Amino acid sequence: MTMLTDGWGPMERLQSANSGDRTEETGTAATVPSVLFVDDERPVLDGLRRRLKGQETCWRMLFAQSGGAALDIMAEQAVDVIVTDMKMPGMDGAALLDRVRTLYPGAARIILSGFAEREAIFRTLGPAHQYFSKPCNTTTLVSAIERSLWVRSRLNSPDLLALVAGANCLPAMPHALSELFAHLQSPNGSAAEAARIIGRDIGLTTQLLKYTNSAYFCPRSSVSDVLSAVRLLGFDLLRSLVVLAGVFESFRDANIDLDVIKRLQDRSLMIGALARRIAGHEGLSPILVEQSHCAGMLAHVGFLMLFANWPDKVARLQRDLDGSGGEITSSERRIFNGGGHPELGGALLGLWGFSDPVVEAVLLHHRPGLGEFCDAAGMSPVAAVHAAQHLVKPVPAGTPPEDSWAAGLDMAYLARIGMVDHVADWARHAADVRRESGQ
Repeated sequence: MTMLTDGWGPMERLQSANSGDRTEETGTAATVPSVLFVDDERPVLDGLRRRLKGQETCWRMLFAQSGGAALDIMAEQAVDVIVTDMKMPGMDGAALLDRVRTLYPGAARIILSGFAEREAIFRTLGPAHQYFSKPCNTTTLVSAIERSLWVRSRLNSPDLLALVAGANCLPAMPHALSELFAHLQSPNGSAAEAARIIGRDIGLTTQLLKYTNSAYFCPRSSVSDVLSAVRLLGFDLLRSLVVLAGVFESFRDANIDLDVIKRLQDRSLMIGALARRIAGHEGLSPILVEQSHCAGMLAHVGFLMLFANWPDKVARLQRDLDGSGGEITSSERRIFNGGGHPELGGALLGLWGFSDPVVEAVLLHHRPGLGEFCDAAGMSPVAAVHAAQHLVKPVPAGTPPEDSWAAGLDMAYLARIGMVDHVADWARHAADVRRESGQ
């Protein structure tokens, strides 16, 4: 194979690693994040280097031709994002990212691969935060890396870290869920094994099949076995459903008002269903539609942490809202010293291995304009979830729909992404979701 050598500047330092594998490094500023690219084919790395030349002032770029070489680099210096091919000799991409997840959990993990068999993709959805198929255009790749960096900067904010540090506990998963989540994050994960784990828990099996066959998922035909459900859903959506089916139940003995939890569960399903329909209506890709669905279902999972750790403050929050009718996240940030359910939800989903676009949409579902990529990206899971969580509420009698939308939606943000004129169509989808849910 002919090796392309153009595009490698004289300031780059050539290192040797792992049986002669070559690694490359560009950029010198210590304050910029480091991004490591891994592929066993040198021409691919050459091409990435040329395509991403414009990012040299934003990132410090490192390159490795094997999983072993990548781990050697990460042992010597901090890496903020690792982007790896899937199919490589020796240690493949899924196995590499599983090692990275264990050794360097703060690093964002992205698969960029032309190896697209569904079972292989399943294997990466635990170790990887994002998965992209080759060919992947430069704009998409740059946006994915920047999004990963932005999400981690938000999750590592001092206010959020202080709030999490003050928690006595995180919501605990029942044993079956813990085992299932561990499997979903394994590089050897498979749909068949996930189905076997679920099938050993009657309650989880019943809830999964109930949700999968509900109007929220619109299956083409009835799904009667767990393996078919897992294959229909995919791992990210499966994770979302088992959170709703199981983690909420783990609070049954936590001295929490279960009626509140049930209402939150029902509302979460509605938001997810509407976010999926909005994303589909706007022509987003199938994976973005699925991520919108996941994020919508889990947009309010941060309430679990609030309920579990600060029930008195939650009661105070409810009294404040009942008295003032104010905006919930503003009240949360006042009562909980700068943190609210969007940030806590994002932190939990990050810990539980959800993909970055899902985490981002949960972080931003109340304040989508804070995202650094929203204007450039146009329609996204962030926009779909933001719209869904407001439009799923019935319009009060006697109130013009436009007034109701303006009171909840970030209309300035929707104007920037060119979606204001689409809200009426989304509202019609919302009416369908409410009708199908019996509300």
